[in-house]
Amino acid sequence: MAYFRNNASPFFRSWMPALRETAQDIRGAWQQAAARTIDAYQNSGFISGIVDQSASAVVGTGLSLSCQPDVDALDWTEDQGAAWARMVERRFYSWSTTARECDAGGRMTFGQMQDAAYKGWFWYGEILALLPIFQRRRGGSYSKVTLLPASRLSRKSDGQRQFDGVTVDALGCPFSYTIQVLDRWGMRVDREYSAFDRDGRQRVIHVFEPGLQTYRGISPLAPVLKVVRQIDQFSDATLTKALIQTIFAATIKSDLTGIRAFQGLMTGDDGIELNLAGYADARSQWYESEKIDLNKSGRIGHLFPNEELQFHESTSASAAYDEFMGWLLRELCLVAGVTYTAGTLDSRKATYSSVRMDTAVNWNVVLRRRAFIVKPFCQSVYEAWLEDEIGSGSLPFPGGLDAFLENKAAACGSQWNGPAQPQADELKAARAYETYKNMGVMSLARISEALGIDPDDELRQRKREKDAAIKLGLPDPHTPQNPGAEFSRAEQGSDEDKTDNPSFVPD
Repeated sequence: MAYFRNNASPFFRSWMPALRETAQDIRGAWQQAAARTIDAYQNSGFISGIVDQSASAVVGTGLSLSCQPDVDALDWTEDQGAAWARMVERRFYSWSTTARECDAGGRMTFGQMQDAAYKGWFWYGEILALLPIFQRRRGGSYSKVTLLPASRLSRKSDGQRQFDGVTVDALGCPFSYTIQVLDRWGMRVDREYSAFDRDGRQRVIHVFEPGLQTYRGISPLAPVLKVVRQIDQFSDATLTKALIQTIFAATIKSDLTGIRAFQGLMTGDDGIELNLAGYADARSQWYESEKIDLNKSGRIGHLFPNEELQFHESTSASAAYDEFMGWLLRELCLVAGVTYTAGTLDSRKATYSSVRMDTAVNWNVVLRRRAFIVKPFCQSVYEAWLEDEIGSGSLPFPGGLDAFLENKAAACGSQWNGPAQPQADELKAARAYETYKNMGVMSLARISEALGIDPDDELRQRKREKDAAIKLGLPDPHTPQNPGAEFSRAEQGSDEDKTDNPSFVPD
């Protein structure tokens, strides 16, 4: 064996895990992992804060739709595509910001649903939602979204086609879900929902981070639940120690040891009966005249003969508390997808360069979770909504619903923009974008997407502001009055950069 020639080592001998598929591990640990994660979120300030930080970076107030139909595949002109896209965006914005229109329960806007869905993914490792069709008011939309806790997805399995409530075809593609719903008596009953209707409209949204032959997800915090408990226990133990150290204990020590201390007090021929009452009376009479009061200072007390007063305090190792707690929190933040500084607000040892590097490295995690977790949820809702709007005649589409269904992928092309990457120095980031644009390697559209804004909306808003300024006899507000001056400080470099640069030598 080439890899484990020293397999008899005690390091390996006690480490003999069984080889199982990921789906089996998820099935065995899912319920306990979800329950522990939810309990930690509800009772741990660190977990709650870290999840909120991650949701703020990935979702923010909600990803915004940028409709981008494939005009070539649809045989449209650029102007036709742009006009249709603007109309779709306006109507979707109106729908998504009206809770009674987008939420079947009438409680959340679409942005709030994105936030709840992402946090639900932290708890369960999955996002589960239904897409019912009904009209709440005359002239309103038919599309609605019902977010469900993933615990409603049944755990039934037959080992062949049904895996933890997900029924798949011969190739492993889900075609139905067994979901627990409440009947009219308030009891939970299993009901099967087809994944798509006969026209291909999605009825059930089930988003998770897939693995090899897996049909369910698991909380991303499952690997660090032990660390969560360690943080709580270590914090509690440290607090208990601090409280104990604020209370001193005092004892009286006697030079007499063992039975000899009481030999002079023994009576009787057998020598085992102690006159403890006489000893106690003698000490009591002594201390009635010589009181020992630990709350008063500047007083000399006299103890009973052969006794001395000793003070005690709690002792435990505490010098490494910050360091040990820091490593526990770093592991937690790493798995949660936030930087240590953002997750703990501890910037005592942070520098400008370290913060900038940590943010840049962690940003890839944010983009990955946005693309793999939140965007699939948003896209599924958008496609169902768009089909319903075209089918009801609320949105025009050349050729009608049949043409849309035949070209659904091209018509539903979109980009979902979220919060921009945090920058330690906005001025330097702007200078970098200007450099990339001047080099011809980055367009205005890409820069706008990196900043989390829709480029078409920004251009049209700039035109409106320019026309309004000209109408009032004012200069164009988007023409720099002193080109390049705003970047003079960025070109020279800040003092922080100079101190971080080992090649910088002060005058």
